[in-house]
Amino acid sequence: APLLSAVVSVRKSLAGAPMATSKKIEEKYQKMLKEIQKRPENRHCFDCSGRGNQYVVLNYGVFVCTTCSGIHREEQHKIKSVGMSTFSTEEIKALERGGNGTAKSIWLAKATQSEGQPPPEGDIPKIRAHIKAKYTQKRWYDEGGAPPPAA
Repeated sequence: APLLSAVVSVRKSLAGAPMATSKKIEEKYQKMLKEIQKRPENRHCFDCSGRGNQYVVLNYGVFVCTTCSGIHREEQHKIKSVGMSTFSTEEIKALERGGNGTAKSIWLAKATQSEGQPPPEGDIPKIRAHIKAKYTQKRWYDEGGAPPPAA
């Protein structure tokens, strides 16, 4: 019994060690994500006029509101919540390089004052059409621009 007790004790201490390390890493990346989210270009939804930015569309490296995240989910895009999800190192690095400012220079490069502007917050049919035009049809996409961040 003493040997079994010692083995169980060692296992518990070993099992706890990686968790502490991974928890610290997770906290570090969560802090980095919050800092990226607070950048001026990322403070608003990339796909409508809303102020929300609690979700990330990993396919494009952009911050969006709750409504737009739902529409992106309909389109089978990968969505994560800033406050509720765990992001991988690669996802954080992609957001560090990307974000709404970089995405604007790519996905809205050919937008004009009359076409390509984000629709009003809450106008779901217009938002859905805007998202499809922007990402699926690439209506304002700059083919010579930087590629979207890999996620």
